[in-house]
Amino acid sequence: MAVKATFKYGSPQRLAVELGQRLRRMRMERGWTQEEVAERSGIGLSSLKSLEGSGKGTLVRFLQVASVLGAMDECAMLFAQSRVMESLEAVARAERQRAPRRKKRGEEG
Repeated sequence: MAVKATFKYGSPQRLAVELGQRLRRMRMERGWTQEEVAERSGIGLSSLKSLEGSGKGTLVRFLQVASVLGAMDECAMLFAQSRVMESLEAVARAERQRAPRRKKRGEEG
């Protein structure tokens, strides 16, 4: 049985729409047209309209637009690792140390 996650926005689709609307607001704050952002980001105008309007599009295209709008830091922080996780990963990467060999009876050294 699949477990449905609960999101503040109701669903992943609703969150995608919200993120698209945020891109639109950022674009409009800069006074740029959709044509300008599409050209600067290297995506098609129809792709940008789809991202802004319905939140549909690929993650790569979303990030291309976010980059042009100067929002890459915010995107990178979505899944930023906490210091606890970094510490746990460091421990996991550390080489395992073997205990020194025991001397057998009668061995010198």
